[in-house]
Parts: sequence; C-alpha cells; structure tokens
Amino acid sequence: MEQFKLEDITFPLLMKDIIEDKFSGILFLSLEQWRKGIIFKEGRLCAIQSNRPEELLGNILVEKNFITQEQNDISLEKARIERIKHGAALILLGFLNQIQLTEALIIQIEKRFLDIFEWQTGSVQEVPKTINKNPELTVDELNYLLRKGITEKFNPSMAITALMPYAAVKPKPLKEEMPKGISIDIESLEKMTVSEIILKNPQTAIDLFALYCSGLITFEESKHKALIDKLRSKLKEINKKTPFELLGIDSDASDDTLKKAYIRLVKDNHPDSYAYAADIEVKDLANEIFTDIQKAYNEILKERQGKPKVDQWVNDQLQAELIYQQALDELKNKNYEKALDLLKLCVKMAPDEKAYNESYINAMFMKLQATNGPTIEIKNAIRDSIKRFPQTDFYYLILGWVLKKEGSIKAVDAFRAALRINPKNVDASRELRLYRMRGKV
Repeated sequence: MEQFKLEDITFPLLMKDIIEDKFSGILFLSLEQWRKGIIFKEGRLCAIQSNRPEELLGNILVEKNFITQEQNDISLEKARIERIKHGAALILLGFLNQIQLTEALIIQIEKRFLDIFEWQTGSVQEVPKTINKNPELTVDELNYLLRKGITEKFNPSMAITALMPYAAVKPKPLKEEMPKGISIDIESLEKMTVSEIILKNPQTAIDLFALYCSGLITFEESKHKALIDKLRSKLKEINKKTPFELLGIDSDASDDTLKKAYIRLVKDNHPDSYAYAADIEVKDLANEIFTDIQKAYNEILKERQGKPKVDQWVNDQLQAELIYQQALDELKNKNYEKALDLLKLCVKMAPDEKAYNESYINAMFMKLQATNGPTIEIKNAIRDSIKRFPQTDFYYLILGWVLKKEGSIKAVDAFRAALRINPKNVDASRELRLYRMRGKV
C-alpha cells in the first residue's frame, strides 16, 4: 500500500500514471471529512465511491429531474429493506429503465471524478488488488474527463506550476489531431519549448497540461539531447563568426589553404555523419551548420573573384545537383530516410530551386504511403512550400492526397485549388470526379 499527499503530485498527474501503468486496484482519497474510493481495472475506471451527499445516485437523479424526491425516498427504502443496490430498486419500481440508469451512473462518475480536481490538498492511498468489475469508462473517455477536469477546474498558475519541470522541453504530439476546444496549434507545437509557449500566452498552460495528462502529447526529451545541445552551441558560435573565422584562416590565406580548410570543415560537419541520430532536430541543426559553412566559403570566393569558381567544391548549385542525383537514386531504391536527408540538404543549399522542393515533398509522400506513418510533418512541409511557391498545383495535389488518406473532406478543397492553378491537372480532375460520383461534393 503506497501513501502520499496531493501536495506532492496533482490529481491529473496521478491519473496519468494510473492509466499508463494499467493499474488495477483502489485509490482511496480523503480531504477533511470527505472520502472517495476510485476503482480501476488495468488503468480503466470501474466506479467511484463517495460519502458526499450531493454525489449520491438518488440526489443526482432528483437534481437532473430523472425522478422526484418522493420516488427517491421510496426506492431508497426498498433498497434498504431488500438489501439491493439503489439503481436496482429504481428499475424494479419502474422509476427508471436500464438506459436511464446507465446514463445516470455515468453522470455520477463524472460528478464524483471532477470534484477531486478542486482538491489542492489531501491524502492518497494506492491499494493494488485484482478487480473483477467491468470498467464503466474506456481509456479515451477517462482521458476526456481528465481534460475536462483540468480545463474547468485549473487556473493558469496551477498549470504553470505543474509544467515547470518540463519548461525547457519541446512538446511532441502523439496524435495527429487535437480535441475540439484546445487553443494550441498542433502544427507549431514542436517548434517551441514549454516555457516559450506559456510566455507567448499563459492561458495555454491549461490546455498544454490537459494534453499532457490525457496522453496526447509527451514532454520526453530526445535521447540525443546532448548532441542537440552541442549542435545548437556550435551553430550559435558560427553565427558570431566572420567567414574567415569560421573557416579558421587569415584573410590573406592562399586559395589552396582556403580550399583545404573548407574541405576539412565539410568532412567534419557533413549531415551524413549524424545519420545514426534519428531525430528531426539533429538533422535540421546539422543541415543548417553545413549550409552556413557553404555560404561562408562562397562569400570569400565572391569577395576574391567576383563570382564562385565553378568546380565541385566551389559551386553550390553544382554540388546541390550532384546530391540531388544521389537522392533520386536512393528514392528509386526506396531508401526514403536517406533520400529525404539528401533532398532536404538540396533545398537548403538552393531554396529557390522548385524542382528540389517538389522532389522533397514527393519523397515524403512516398514514405508516407510505404509506412502509413503520421501526416503532421508532410502537411507542415507542404504548407511551407505553398507559401514559397503559391502558384504550383503540385503541392495542392499532394496535400489533397494526404488529406484523403486521413479521411478528411478538406481534400476536395485542395484538389480544387490545384485545378484553379492548373485546369489541366489530370490527377486533381480525376479525384474530384470520384468525389462527385460518390455524392460527397
């Protein structure tokens, strides 16, 4: 039997642990004269016992106008005499049917459950045991109540306090869509730390805490945190340096010395050297560092010669084209991760080259079809591409296919947008024709 206080762990975090640990047993909570017992089976809620009068089944039924006070008194007397449950007595007397009773019991569970969110103090006893009762709520229904309790009973200060241990961590969505009523934009969720999100709007702390406790986001730090910190520090130092300082040479160094310094830096900082770290932030930072090295080298060459020297090491465009061809080969071999890393590098090296960007989006879609993974990353990349190349029907076509894969009717809008830009887009026309045939537009 484990004992602790609600001052040490808030009720929502306690529930999160119960669900994740698939706990079976009873959680006894007490606050002054009030007592509650929450029964769980494998992390699912079966029932809540309470000594609060307003949470008794009969009083709830009267409050909701399901029965009269007289019917409540009669059924309670019958339950006492025959030693049966109050709900059974109500059905036997014809005051309720089974459907109404089930609805009333769910209302009772919700009322008893949400009341605990207002307990800022109190003691808890966790008693593991085998539970034979059938759960009344699914995990999703319990998570819904968790979010409801936090959003209705917590204030920003309480949520911020609970989130303090995760201030420097970037949230990671575990689902592709957020519940209705949540104020946080899932597409920008991973771009800021918890503290940055809260500083932007303290009210979002409540929603952030609700999403975390109900298992929709996680605050787990990347297992490559040390590497990420190292790359961030390196990028910060790079941004402070002049091109010559970055390459570690004097301004009067020979062309041969310049080239050797550049080759050394490229070898030491090529993104492929971090391929073992399957983390998007590692990839982004490594690519950004590599691109900055390229820019520094070309700036020096422009300063010395007026234009870059055309060879494999000097010309960004040529190097990007070589990497692009390598990426296409990887794509043919269905090595999607490798192809995406190379194409992402091409886009960074030549951001105005639409062909690179289109191939990058196409590779992401091919990977999505092969793995049936989450769609968040590709949707973000498509929307960013549309901002940069607004008159390209290809991006709207791919977006339509992604939304169609999700089962979203918004796919129709994407296909229509593709046709507005290019009325001859055969794929978009065919997709819209299929929707019309099915009567969905």
